[in-house]
Amino acid sequence: MSIGSRWVRPEQAAAGVLDDVPVGEWSGQAAHWLAAGFDSEPLRQLAGLRSWETGAALVLMPEALRSIGFDPAAADEEFAARCQAALDIVQRDLDVTGYGQYRMRAYRDRGWPAAIFAALPDGSYWTGAWGMSRRMDDASLLFNAAASVSGTLEEVHEIEWPVCAVHGGDPITRPLDGEVPVGLIDGTVVWWCTRAGHAVAPVGQLTAKIAKTL
Repeated sequence: MSIGSRWVRPEQAAAGVLDDVPVGEWSGQAAHWLAAGFDSEPLRQLAGLRSWETGAALVLMPEALRSIGFDPAAADEEFAARCQAALDIVQRDLDVTGYGQYRMRAYRDRGWPAAIFAALPDGSYWTGAWGMSRRMDDASLLFNAAASVSGTLEEVHEIEWPVCAVHGGDPITRPLDGEVPVGLIDGTVVWWCTRAGHAVAPVGQLTAKIAKTL
């Protein structure tokens, strides 16, 4: 049946469409698949869950899908790879500005819908509002990757990065201040100085002095 009616096929679920379906409805999805002729013990267990047993549903769904021949691993790996590619672009700016020791990696949060954040080498990260999701296009993904990196450095290490050198070291406004240090100009994701309202440089193209303005 159609996604709009909330019933999705197992192959759609394994491809990531469940991101659009509340976890509380997953047991109903499993019951629908049983009625359609699919069958396995994990699927029956999933179908028997109450709507509020979301923790168990998150654990059981991948197992249930694999048990009836639909492995979500490939879609998850593709999603993580897209996010890591965006983080690698931001990493260029960390490297050139002297913060290369902070090697950002894609980390999938345990919440739902599936979201990936920038994590530090020790696994710490900031679960702010800038997670990367499957439905994002490349520009949106890079925008959120940049905001996630900046927010994680601020929250975990109290490092204000990047800094707008044009204003004598005044930090670019932090995400927690209600504005992000990232903007979008004609489809290009840029580091944005919200203090003075100008672009600093495209994300991935900072210089060592971070002094260029557009």
